[in-house]
Amino acid sequence: MNIDALTEEFKTKLEEFFIGCDALEELELWNKDEHGEMDVFYESDLAGIIIRLIAADGRISEKEVEYLNRNFDLDYTVEELSGVYESCGEELSRSFDERFENGITLMRSVNEKLADAYKELLELILQIIIESDDETTPEEALEEAKVLKSLL
Repeated sequence: MNIDALTEEFKTKLEEFFIGCDALEELELWNKDEHGEMDVFYESDLAGIIIRLIAADGRISEKEVEYLNRNFDLDYTVEELSGVYESCGEELSRSFDERFENGITLMRSVNEKLADAYKELLELILQIIIESDDETTPEEALEEAKVLKSLL
């Protein structure tokens, strides 16, 4: 499957995921006071994971930024994304793993089906970003494996 088709699939699945998040909030199964809006919480996690993956090899390519922007309706340049990572990269590295794993556990406790949909979204966006880069480095492969392992 080509990367543009994967991008369209991701965007469709992300919209469906957001609908599921809204439904759980309406049923009061998600504590908005404690965690904020459910869709924002998990979209932020997805974007954080992808920014870490993009920066894992120490370089950020135009294609990686293009697909980050296309999938999350952002408008970063390589320079801007590099600046974002430099300013918060250490925080992403330090506390993000724990927050991400807690978010997965929380999702599973709220709704197993939506947790599976989130897992599919993660697998899909990881594939898109990996394929958008001309070369997958060992650092990127390790970051991808770490994320996928935490989904088990």
